[in-house]
Amino acid sequence: MKKNSQHSLIRIGLSLLFFLAAQVSPSQAAEIKLQRQGEYTFITGGLSEDEVAFLEAQAPKYPIQLTFRKGGQTDGMKDFTVRVRDVRGEVVVETVAKGPYLYVNPPASGRFTIEAEWGQEKLSMTKDLVGRRYLHLLFEFGRDAK
Repeated sequence: MKKNSQHSLIRIGLSLLFFLAAQVSPSQAAEIKLQRQGEYTFITGGLSEDEVAFLEAQAPKYPIQLTFRKGGQTDGMKDFTVRVRDVRGEVVVETVAKGPYLYVNPPASGRFTIEAEWGQEKLSMTKDLVGRRYLHLLFEFGRDAK
């Protein structure tokens, strides 16, 4: 009886694993890749609905969640430079964003300065990440342009 229970649990576990694997298409996995710089990991993307869904599913793993918009829209936001600096001002992540979303998982809490550069426009924010909280930061390009 005990052996049958174990087999049932294994079958349920495998079924769940296959179900979850089917929720992410191969194209999503190919388009959004986990990146690493030092102890920091990050993902970037969000140009399609599939990418946005994938990023939303991954969001709980990333305490720093950045969104980039122009004119209130995320459409077409890509290929801009983002730098994350630690409290000492050292660049800990530098990347070219592949979409309007960039999620960063730092090794610890602290004060971070995020700089984003798109065309001639540069934006910057400094925020504290404390404990198990999340930083949801919105960078709005084109505010001053008329």
